[in-house]
Amino acid sequence: MPTLLLVGMLSITVNIQSVKASETIYIRADGSIDPPTANITTADNVTYTFTDNNYDQIVVGRDNILLEGQGYLLQGIGYGEGITLSGRSNVTLRNIEIKAFNIGVWISSSSNNTVSGNNINSNDNEGVYLYSSSNNTVSGNNMTSNYDWGVLLASSSNYNLVSGNHITDSSTGIDLSYSSNNTLSGNNITEDWYGVFLSHSSNNTVSGNNITENNLNGVYLASSSSNVISGNNITNNDVGVMLQQSFYNAISGNNITSNNGNGVNLYNSYNNTVSGNNITSNNLDGVYFTNSSNNTLSGNDITSNNDEGIYLYSSYNNTIYHNNFINNQQVLLSSSASNKWDNGCEGNFWSDFAGSDSDGDGIGDTPYVVDENNQDNYPLMNLYWNPADVNHDLKVDIYDAVLACSAYTSTPSDPHWNPHCDIAEPYGIIDIYDIVMICTSYGEEYNP
Repeated sequence: MPTLLLVGMLSITVNIQSVKASETIYIRADGSIDPPTANITTADNVTYTFTDNNYDQIVVGRDNILLEGQGYLLQGIGYGEGITLSGRSNVTLRNIEIKAFNIGVWISSSSNNTVSGNNINSNDNEGVYLYSSSNNTVSGNNMTSNYDWGVLLASSSNYNLVSGNHITDSSTGIDLSYSSNNTLSGNNITEDWYGVFLSHSSNNTVSGNNITENNLNGVYLASSSSNVISGNNITNNDVGVMLQQSFYNAISGNNITSNNGNGVNLYNSYNNTVSGNNITSNNLDGVYFTNSSNNTLSGNDITSNNDEGIYLYSSYNNTIYHNNFINNQQVLLSSSASNKWDNGCEGNFWSDFAGSDSDGDGIGDTPYVVDENNQDNYPLMNLYWNPADVNHDLKVDIYDAVLACSAYTSTPSDPHWNPHCDIAEPYGIIDIYDIVMICTSYGEEYNP
């Protein structure tokens, strides 16, 4: 029995020693590897290849190299940085499993580097952290269970591309802080607390991502301006898209559905545009504005949300038109002054509007009344779906073309001006661009 106990203790000791930190590995500026006993080799001082697992930090001190992991493991013991690039350029980190550090990959004051095709898991803070670093690419990585952030871009980390990553089980999937002109595209961001979080950041693009099943907000903008959030699938989060003290952002063409709270939530936010989104089957309101004014809500399908289609609290001077409000409780206003519910000639489609259209122009003869201070003066009789459907009969055909041709060259001061035909830039004149838009969609019919 004592012999078996001793053998068991030796086995445990061997296993512990196998993950014990060794000494930091350096790829020196002259191309040498220090210590030379590290499980990394190079034949040309350009491509550095793992030959086995490594158990400590790597500091890259040389530009214009490839560090190829071949699927081997780089493992720490809970502190430090797995791989450090400081003041580096044109370094590629590829096919490495990086785990159990404080930060998986730390990139500081560096540019034109690539982190691609790695498994970056179980780090105490960030999977990948870019600090004051620009024009880098983080793509095609699998990042799981990094405690704080999957990817963090901070302190003027600008013009970076974060694309095609799978990021799950972190406090925040991708976080931008004081960083601008970055592109986040094609990422799968699931089961984090926050999906995408922008703070004090501007002119970034968040597009084509799958942002689902995050415990709080799918996309959260705080004190951020002039960002584009487009073409994302934002579903089954708590709140789909949240803007707080944020301005001049564009939220467009997203699928914002089946979130546990509101679909789109603006708080103390101004001059934003929410357009062309599918905002459907959210557990609370489709759109919720609090203390938010001078925003535009247009061309959205706001359908079958459990509470209101739109709830405006202490919000005024918002412009709301060309939306389809279907099977919601429609509108709730609380402490809100007047908002504009049409664009001067066309309003919204309301599934509970009971008015008539005696002249067949697709516009209701009577307003849709929200309350004593708010009404849609030009409610649509059919769904809004395509601006080329000038007469709103759910198809683009010869009648739309005739209407536009009859108003050709007219401006608002002309007697034959038809504002319904002014569907393309430059606005304020019916010209060839309006005709082309109708011709481009000619023959199309609404297909739910």
